[in-house]
Amino acid sequence: MKLLALDTSTTYLSLALSQDDDMLIFHQCVEQKHAERTLPEVSKLLAAAGCSLSELDGIVFGQGPGAFTGLRIACGIAQGLAYSANLPVIAIPTLDNLAYQAGAGQVLVCFDARMQQVYSAHYRTGPNWERLSPIRVASPEDVQPLDGTTLLAGDGFDNYPQLLADARARLPHAGPVRPHASAYIKLAESGRYPATHPRDAELLYVRNKVALTSAEQQQARQR
Repeated sequence: MKLLALDTSTTYLSLALSQDDDMLIFHQCVEQKHAERTLPEVSKLLAAAGCSLSELDGIVFGQGPGAFTGLRIACGIAQGLAYSANLPVIAIPTLDNLAYQAGAGQVLVCFDARMQQVYSAHYRTGPNWERLSPIRVASPEDVQPLDGTTLLAGDGFDNYPQLLADARARLPHAGPVRPHASAYIKLAESGRYPATHPRDAELLYVRNKVALTSAEQQQARQR
């Protein structure tokens, strides 16, 4: 398959272009410049591959959760590219991406949601891939590993030291991995995620609130 994948859910811009067994990658911290950097970098990848957009089989994007503005940028660009070339889109959750990167086992993913919260979900990765719990947002102290958890993944463990301190002492941590476009392509190739018309592309916010109030910020600082 020939796929283009993009993620703008963090300060990184992550792009990957696959052609059969080859893959071209752009993965770089761009801070808040996703809107201006994404299309030029996509054009560079296509040029390097000698491939036109219309030759692709689909556009893959990270649907969230993550930074609200970043998620909308990725979805909008994926829809625009797909519409222009009459291609389907494939939306994949960011936490599925992090779980895939962690390796085979029973994985707990915790992704920093800001506002003193984390996005989390449990997975069984490897040949019998399965998301064992819904993706949810919670305070770090409310997250608990399932029995049988063997791996921890995501930046939540580093950004919130109080998060599962006991579990961190006994379980390997894959590190503060962030969503990577190459993992989206591998997940899309698995066939687990449906290809849809661009108009049906959906974001996964999980949380509807963007920022803390002044009172909530003060309370968080006093913890």
